[in-house]
Amino acid sequence: MEVSLPLIVAGVACLIAIVLTALHWAVSRHKIKQLRTELSAQQHQLTAVKKQLQLFVSALEESQARSMVVAENTEQLKQSIAALQQQIKTLGEQDPDSRLYQRAAEMIQSGASADEVMHNCDIPFAEVQLLMNIHQRK
Repeated sequence: MEVSLPLIVAGVACLIAIVLTALHWAVSRHKIKQLRTELSAQQHQLTAVKKQLQLFVSALEESQARSMVVAENTEQLKQSIAALQQQIKTLGEQDPDSRLYQRAAEMIQSGASADEVMHNCDIPFAEVQLLMNIHQRK
């Protein structure tokens, strides 16, 4: 039995094709395995980043809540201070002597001399000096 040359060439070509296909399959399988490993690592990394982001969001929300509480407390303190200042002013207006000293303090703060304060407020020199020591430091 004689085998023709074209048949041998065709058989060898088929064998080469089968070997190359098997080699390609093996390389592709290895590449797919590498890609799956990389994908798994990236998924784990993504999960870690998501957890970290959730922690940051929680911390930010907590900070915002604390800031709101501080802002509310600050506003309440401002209102309390304003009310106290109004009470001080009202009490100062009720006591005639206190009005003189308050007026003297305002004059000192605006730069009036001791003689001007004594003359306008009818306060002794020693008291004017005391008021000047207190209010000129501010």
